[in-house]
Amino acid sequence: MLWMRSTGWGGREERVFFAMNTEQVTKALGLIALLGGIARIGMAPSAAIWGLDSAPELAFGLTACLLMGIGVFGLHLHQSTRAGMIGFVSAVLLSASSTLTAALVWSTMLGATAANGFDVGTMQAVNSLMSLVGMIGFAVATIRARVFPVWALILYLAFPVLSFLPFVANWATVPWGLSYIAFGYYAFAGKARNRSSGFQAAA
Repeated sequence: MLWMRSTGWGGREERVFFAMNTEQVTKALGLIALLGGIARIGMAPSAAIWGLDSAPELAFGLTACLLMGIGVFGLHLHQSTRAGMIGFVSAVLLSASSTLTAALVWSTMLGATAANGFDVGTMQAVNSLMSLVGMIGFAVATIRARVFPVWALILYLAFPVLSFLPFVANWATVPWGLSYIAFGYYAFAGKARNRSSGFQAAA
C-alpha cells in the first residue's frame, strides 16, 4: 500500500515505510537474479548438445545477461549496509558488463561477427575489464558484508578460473549460475549467513 499517515518528515513511520519498500524491491530483484542464474546454467548443456554459439546457447546467454544485469542490484541492496561504496560500484560495473555482453550476444545472433566486418575487439576488451573489476569488487564487498554464504562466493569466483581451463571451460557457467541462484535466494528470502540483511538492519 503506497499511502500512509505522515508523522512529519523523518518520522518513524516514514523510515519503516522506506525499509518495507526497500525489502520488496530487494526481494523482486533477488528473484530476477535467481532466474538469471538458472538461465546462465542453461548455456552449458545447450552448448554441449547444439554446439557453441548455437541458437539455444545464445538465447540462454542473452536471457542470463539481461536478468543478471538487473538482479545484481538486488544482491547489492541485500548487503548494502555493510558492502559500502565498493559494493555499489561493483554492482554498477557488473550491470554495465552484462548489458554490453547482451548487446554482443544479440549481435552474434544477428550474424554481426568479425568474419563479416563487424569488429568487436575493443568492445570485448573493455567488457572483460569491467567484468573482472566488478567481480573482484563484488567479492571483496561480499567478504566484508558476511551476508551471503561462503560456498556461493567460492562458486562465483570459480567461474573466471574455470574459463581458462580448456577441458572445463564450456561448463564454467554452471558454478556462476549456481552462485547467482544462491545469492538471489538469500536476497529474495531475506536470509543472511550470520547477521540480518541490509534492509532488516535498516528497519
